[in-house]
Amino acid sequence: MKRYEVGDYIVHESSGVCRVVEICEKALQGRGSEKLYYSLEPVFSKGTRLTTPVDTKVRIRDVFPPEEFEELLNRVPTYPVLHEENARARTEMFKEEIAKFDIDALGTVLKTVYLRKEKRIAEGKKVMASDEKIMNIASKKLFEEMAFSMDVSMEEIADRFYERIIPERDEMIRQLDVE
Repeated sequence: MKRYEVGDYIVHESSGVCRVVEICEKALQGRGSEKLYYSLEPVFSKGTRLTTPVDTKVRIRDVFPPEEFEELLNRVPTYPVLHEENARARTEMFKEEIAKFDIDALGTVLKTVYLRKEKRIAEGKKVMASDEKIMNIASKKLFEEMAFSMDVSMEEIADRFYERIIPERDEMIRQLDVE
């Protein structure tokens, strides 16, 4: 497991991009239970801090470089559209993809939910609340890291991501079964 230093920026699986502000030894369960902990400050949640053991089971990793995200943007048209008829099963499938802590899985979920949303709107239907929730979670996880790494706004990242879908949008929407 990689060790980080004070000042390093990392991605924490639930808190997103964070800066390591301190590394200290703490005994959270009494004498003799001392462990080394990172004190992390989420970049997009100013004023909050979290503490996680250096040898944590929580997944943390380096922030991907801008080049990796440029490649991701180029891969967006190749991402599959996930299909599942049952709304509950679909939401669970999306949650499982998000939990992979993988940028391509996030991109796949976002592409699928975006196309579902566009199809429902085109049919004069409301966007499903479960799709909106999944889209918000996945876009926050992916677009915050991309914006930080590429040093641009989240809005610009979102625009750049979704514009990669537009050329194929109409055909992909026709293929989707949306209740």
